Amino acid sequence: MSSKRRVLGYDYLYEVGGSLVVRVQVPRAVRPALGKGELKKSFGRDHATAKSDYYRTVASFKDAIKSARGVPANVMGSPILRDVEPSPEEMEAAAYDHFQRVMLNLRRKNVSPDGSAAPSPKQRAVGYKEMIDYFVDVYDADQWQLMSFDVDGLCQRQGWAIEKLSTGYETLCRLMLRARLQAYKNELRLLEGSFSADPEADPLFDKEPPAKSNAPKTLGDLLERFKAARSLRWSASTSKNYIIIFRVIEEVCGRDTVLRAIDHDFCVKVRDQLRRIPANYKKMPALAGRPLAEVIDISAQLKIAPISPATVNSHLNKLGAIIRYGRDQTWISGNPMADIEVPDPVAPEDKRDAFNVEQLQTLFAANPWSDPKYDVAGRPSRYWAPLISLFSGARLTEICGQRVDEMAMENGVAFFDFRHRPDDRAMKNGKSRRVPVHPELIRLGFWSFVEAARASEREMLFPDVKRHQLGKWGDGTSKWFSREIGKLKLVGKNLSFHSLRHSFEDALKRVDLHDTPVGNAITGRWSAGVSKNYGTKYTLEKLTGALERVSYPGLVLIPREGGSPYPLAVSQAGIIG
Repeated sequence: MSSKRRVLGYDYLYEVGGSLVVRVQVPRAVRPALGKGELKKSFGRDHATAKSDYYRTVASFKDAIKSARGVPANVMGSPILRDVEPSPEEMEAAAYDHFQRVMLNLRRKNVSPDGSAAPSPKQRAVGYKEMIDYFVDVYDADQWQLMSFDVDGLCQRQGWAIEKLSTGYETLCRLMLRARLQAYKNELRLLEGSFSADPEADPLFDKEPPAKSNAPKTLGDLLERFKAARSLRWSASTSKNYIIIFRVIEEVCGRDTVLRAIDHDFCVKVRDQLRRIPANYKKMPALAGRPLAEVIDISAQLKIAPISPATVNSHLNKLGAIIRYGRDQTWISGNPMADIEVPDPVAPEDKRDAFNVEQLQTLFAANPWSDPKYDVAGRPSRYWAPLISLFSGARLTEICGQRVDEMAMENGVAFFDFRHRPDDRAMKNGKSRRVPVHPELIRLGFWSFVEAARASEREMLFPDVKRHQLGKWGDGTSKWFSREIGKLKLVGKNLSFHSLRHSFEDALKRVDLHDTPVGNAITGRWSAGVSKNYGTKYTLEKLTGALERVSYPGLVLIPREGGSPYPLAVSQAGIIG
């Protein structure tokens, strides 16, 4: 029998025998109408499609169940939304639908603040008056949080994922509060024998649902919706990276462009404009502060080199995120971004050299690594960060942003717990991962340094490192390392701290672990054909077994004086290639 395992973060998505399947149980009462006890859709091993279509599939299944019950489907008649903060008109329409539900549920029901029974209409009327007074007080006191239970239920039905501290969530709570208050008032009028329309009724909850705007959606509408839904989760650097594509859309394409005009040709034109943007134009007096269209024209006249194909593709990736978001809202049809990419003549491996073993020996034969008694207390990141990167492939911001409590030991294996901290240290792809401490780092005395840091009760493993203005850790360490490369006259293409990560990748290649699931689990890298959930598949013992195979033949490193290695657990498990 095939095993079934729920995919973390997706209530209805299961991994069954290697395939991903959306499974929604059909309530017993409606099984005769649907002719089955479960609704299923298989996506095979296509993780990307399964997760992108997950919400839409679940919505269609739940709408089928609602239809079988005779309950109207999604009030907006649209597929379930992903990571969406709905528009004001969508919230009002949903609140109106909730109002109608409450009215149906209240008919001939008893309500009162204390829950006491009220068998007669007169007694029920007293209970409704008390409830109306209570909700008026709640509204006056601005205690909208009391409606969070109703709002959470509404969001679940609509498929909305709204931040609980966002203005959209607060707006929905207020709308739900108004809906319940008007429903109580309407039921009270019936109990008192008033069957005419309430002249003082909340205009949102009149006899007809809120009118929907027929105005076509524009690029400006899409941008505002996209920013509201996504920007809360962005780091400062991510926000900065979106500036160019936002400027292109607003200044070159135009905010008033209707979304139905966005097709493949439109995206090609945007790509072509991106290719004309000059590199580092903000640093040029002749271009600084000018509208982007002028910047493009002037740079062409001055024959200023444009941004690289890799940078163009980076901007196109962000445009793709915006376009896909519009498609998820059903505002844009099809996939207009298909094959919109700029060929890059330089292969990724040729853009930056790794350090070869001879260069590594020259580097680590210099201070601060050459003297076992060298005092690193003042700047420990300068000593340990390069070594950690060399023996783990970790990125600079991951290393320098590490907290003491993120260094741990489990079943005899010491490891880095590289946690995704969105407001402090955002990890690449938003994925946390655990990486064993390489035995060579233990031999050099790193774990003794960790224990000393723990004894000091400080928060950060490297207290000499600060975050720069974009929230990245280790900017100062990176600049210092580049100066050391210059002093030692190490020659190579774009040699920098990141070259240590390339050296680690080369070490993985030597033992056939590069671009394998277990290798990517260590480095936090993802590539096509490898699941982005790889990091949860391997135990620390399995990762340790892989990491122990990584070495630099010919490289001799001097351990710190006083370092006391602990017995590192050795994995006996096989390595997954």
